[in-house]
Amino acid sequence: MNEVLKDKNGNILNPKIPRYEYNLYTNEEPIKTGRKINGKNEYVKRVSIPQLPNNGSLEIGTGLNINEIKVIDLKGLAYRSSDNTYIPLPFISMAGINIGLNTKVIDNILNILIETSSDRTNFTGWAEVSFIYN
Repeated sequence: MNEVLKDKNGNILNPKIPRYEYNLYTNEEPIKTGRKINGKNEYVKRVSIPQLPNNGSLEIGTGLNINEIKVIDLKGLAYRSSDNTYIPLPFISMAGINIGLNTKVIDNILNILIETSSDRTNFTGWAEVSFIYN
């Protein structure tokens, strides 16, 4: 039986049936996720983090004009290939060795801001910003 259960707004409730399917490529154009936020289509853009900083900060441009969008979510992942270590971004360490994931606007363009409190130059990664258009 392949019944699709929906709520009164037409959203799929049956967890066995995929709700969203999209093909997201790093450093490419934003992709519509299939989800709606306040009646507007949600989009996601993924950007690469070529190398995390050494006790400092790094700004990565997204190409998204902050006057045209509203940010819904920001998340990321750092990866060290030498030992297959993955760290979620942002990362708060009990030892105070943190990695911040924030945003910064420069000339109306949304930038991803990565801040580290120790040497993380042996990590690469990615960040995803989810948003709706105004």
